[in-house]
Amino acid sequence: MMQSATHDDRDDVLEGEEATALPRTFVVEASGTATIVRDRDGITERTEGEISVTHHIETLEEFGEFWDLRNKHYPKRETVDKLLGELEDGSVHYDEDPDEWDVLIDGHVQAYYGIGEAIVEFDGDLDSFDAPNQRFWVRVANNIGHDVDDLVKDFAKDLKDSELWGPGARLAELTVKHGNRDDLEAHTEALLEEIEG
Repeated sequence: MMQSATHDDRDDVLEGEEATALPRTFVVEASGTATIVRDRDGITERTEGEISVTHHIETLEEFGEFWDLRNKHYPKRETVDKLLGELEDGSVHYDEDPDEWDVLIDGHVQAYYGIGEAIVEFDGDLDSFDAPNQRFWVRVANNIGHDVDDLVKDFAKDLKDSELWGPGARLAELTVKHGNRDDLEAHTEALLEEIEG
């Protein structure tokens, strides 16, 4: 049994909360085996199946949550738990082994530039900005009005070596370095190894 879920309703994400919309989205894709547990009228049903989840990261606040997962002890487990937790309700939950799941968070180079633009042009209330932690809040607060390229490079550097994040981070870093006329040979080789690997 294959169950697919998409959790990308932008109105649902933004409804009732102050959120900073991103000009371009990132996509989280996760798939693996899970036991779907349903409680119906006092009867518990357990069904084994393949689950596939696609989630679009559409706000700066949510990007911060996924950015923060890169440093967790078990980043894949926390990502899968977060995605499945958003799908659960009072009658359905999932038992899974996240270590066996395939998880990828990625975005086009333009999505990385969108993060930089959202921060540089941030005009919201920092006191009510819902950052996942102090470190992300400081990164936003300290870079309002600064250089987009610097932010793109910083986020790409943070994410390029994470097991969760795809080649978009390296491409974004390469784009900034190309724009700055930096030596690209080592970066190009690393990107080719990742794509071929």
